[in-house]
This record gives sequence, structure tokens and C-alpha cells, in this order.
Amino acid sequence: MHCYSEVETDMGRLRVACSPKGVAMVSLAKQSLQEFEKAYRKRFGVMPQPSPIPGRFKSAVVKAAAGRHYESVPVDLSGLTGFQLQVLKELQKVPRGTVQTYAWLARKVGRPQAARAVGNTMARNPIPFLVPCHRVVPASGGVGNFGLGVERKRALLQREGVPSDRL
Repeated sequence: MHCYSEVETDMGRLRVACSPKGVAMVSLAKQSLQEFEKAYRKRFGVMPQPSPIPGRFKSAVVKAAAGRHYESVPVDLSGLTGFQLQVLKELQKVPRGTVQTYAWLARKVGRPQAARAVGNTMARNPIPFLVPCHRVVPASGGVGNFGLGVERKRALLQREGVPSDRL
């Protein structure tokens, strides 16, 4: 079943959608419901229905948004390009409490000149927190951008234990 519900977290109220394969989208609930549903339908070809999501998915999102350890849950990255899938799967290996650069991630997927494309993939990550795009930062320093806001990214990295000199 394709469903979604809203979940209260330390990072604010989030809208979490699930497909039959796992967590499929996470966004701030302040995004219009119509935009959320349209993005979901574009990716999956069906309209998600408002319905409670599985408890383990909710728990993972709440804990991840708090920067805490959580039990791994399946995520659905369907509808993404091969490059995006490669990048996001490699990204999932970056441990909590660490950061890597866009260039590092580009090298890890065998495309050392594609740091900008990696950045674009981070910007389009449909499952923030669980697919930890917040752990990717610019080589030039600072935390870089984050679709849910730079302050949320900084706070999340601090909660995960990233040393302040890395931020």
C-alpha cells in the first residue's frame, strides 16, 4: 500500500510516505499536501493515501531526525536514475557522527569529476535523515546546503556527534 502520515520529530513535523518496499519520501509537513502528493505520484505512478505508517518506520524517522541511532528500515529509491541510486546507496554507508565531501562521494562511485552532480543528487534526496545527505559537506568548509534548512543540518550533525571543528 502506498500511504503517508505526519510525524512529529525534533526537526519539526514531517510527512513520511511509504511504498510496499519501504520508506519512500520524507519532507517537511509545511510543504503543501498537493505538492507532496504530486511528487509521489510522479515517482511511483500512484497517489499515496493518508494512513498510519508502520511503527518501525515512524520510529526510525523520529530517531534519525533526533540524530540518534535507529534500527535500519527498508527505503524505496525507485524512480531515480542509475547515478542517483549509486550515490545514495554509497551515502548510506557514511556512519553517524562523520561527514564526507561531495568530491569524496563522487570518487567513491567512480566519477571523480562529478562532485556537482553528487550535490544535485543530495538536493533531490527523497528520504532525508534515513538516507543521510546531511553528512555530505563542501570540501571548502562549512556545512553546505540542506533541503530542510542549513540550521537543521547543523543541529542534526551536532546531535550525531560530528566534532564542531568539522562544522
